Amino acid sequence: MIDTIASQQLLSMRRQRVFVVAMGLFVAMTAAAGALGWSSHQTIVRVYEQAVKLLAAQGQPAPPNPFLLKPELSLLSNMVVYIPLLGALLALLIGHMAISDDGPAGRLVFSRSVSRGDYALGKILGAGIALGLIMLTALAISLFSLVVVNHAVPGLAVLGRLVVFYGLSWLYVMVFALIGMGAALLSRRRSFSLLAALGVWLGFTFAIPQFTSGLRPTESLNPIIDPVGISQRFFEVTALARPISIAEQYKAASGQVLAIVPVESASSTLSHTLPIAVAAALLVAAVIALVRRHDFSRSSYED
Repeated sequence: MIDTIASQQLLSMRRQRVFVVAMGLFVAMTAAAGALGWSSHQTIVRVYEQAVKLLAAQGQPAPPNPFLLKPELSLLSNMVVYIPLLGALLALLIGHMAISDDGPAGRLVFSRSVSRGDYALGKILGAGIALGLIMLTALAISLFSLVVVNHAVPGLAVLGRLVVFYGLSWLYVMVFALIGMGAALLSRRRSFSLLAALGVWLGFTFAIPQFTSGLRPTESLNPIIDPVGISQRFFEVTALARPISIAEQYKAASGQVLAIVPVESASSTLSHTLPIAVAAALLVAAVIALVRRHDFSRSSYED
């Protein structure tokens, strides 16, 4: 029954074009990241070639190619910004609509022998599959961008890092899909519940990083910046709450996976990933609990 509810959820998203729009935005976002990376690469190459010619005319040796000094996956550094900013918003909308659009149909579902636990897990699975397909598409576009820029197929190590990055990104956006579901279950007013979910997104993306690390809103979106406020006494205390700042944990883990920051041990990357996984697990339990107590016999959601 879980798979039936999940497939029905996917069909509903396709009919309402939610999945199509989300897929299109993710494709455009990933393509933009690749285009920016390609443009940066071309600029570096042209400047380097001109510098080589100038130095050769002066009888001086050419410096190393700066592009070869950059991490191979630095091309995707913008994705570390786009996913928490836009990807999480799209996931939040998908999760919210999975519940709020099922108002009158909820009564029909429970007229059959369907447990509320199966219903909740089916909804979560449907959202997870939709976001997983989107991430797979983004992975394919990123791989294509790497081949175009580097004129070679990435090695297994780079491909593995790419897969891990999009797996981590899927886990991160699932947190916000679950937040959207929870908000829809807590309020029957569609607009209010969506605004509440957006407030949570703003808190995790901007407010909490500023509180725990002293990062300004623009700095919190920088994929490679390190917290700078901990030298102040206030932030020495609030930094203790940094594990709950899942946006910072995602940024730190992604930077290490993509090797755009100094690579640490695998255990360090896992320590950054753990808070995101814990948040997702807690939210799954919360959504199941909310579905169990939700009154589906009432009328549909109000605007």
